[in-house]
Amino acid sequence: MYKFLKIFARPLAALRQSGTQVASEPGIPSAGARASSPRHLADIREIVGQMSESLGARLKAAGIAMDLRIPSDPLTVFLDRSGMQEVFTQVADLACRIMPAGGTLQLLARADGAHAVINFMDQAPAEEPRLGRCFSAALARRDDAAHAHSIDGVKLCEQIVSDNGGRIYAAPSPLGSLGVTLRLPLC
Repeated sequence: MYKFLKIFARPLAALRQSGTQVASEPGIPSAGARASSPRHLADIREIVGQMSESLGARLKAAGIAMDLRIPSDPLTVFLDRSGMQEVFTQVADLACRIMPAGGTLQLLARADGAHAVINFMDQAPAEEPRLGRCFSAALARRDDAAHAHSIDGVKLCEQIVSDNGGRIYAAPSPLGSLGVTLRLPLC
């Protein structure tokens, strides 16, 4: 029995070592990474469509309408679905805190080269867009206790999107002025 175990000890050690190397490869989460759920192929359009159902009541209670623009072609990405839903929740919560009643949260999902891109933009009568400015300001005020909730939400969004191989940041939007852009690699 001892000889049998000794014969398999070296290949098992090599397998463990190669498993460590595989886990450190780009695109494969390491043991220390935030891993709320496994990543799967998903059409981001479905998650965006569900946003109107799951967050519509919250936005409506704040007096904010939602304008979704979703393409007919699939936007297939490899992601943690629950994590991405959390990103949308954080963006909607931020919109509810900073947008005036009567405004509209616009969302444009599209393909841009090798990426699925989602642009969030707030529109309010006689108001400058606030969402992009607030998102970028939260990054600049990482230690501001008065804005801790917004800062934590933005940091959480950045971490989740980064864990999914993408980026989220304030940038000029095709919908108008400064907005929030989410980019994920297409499969």
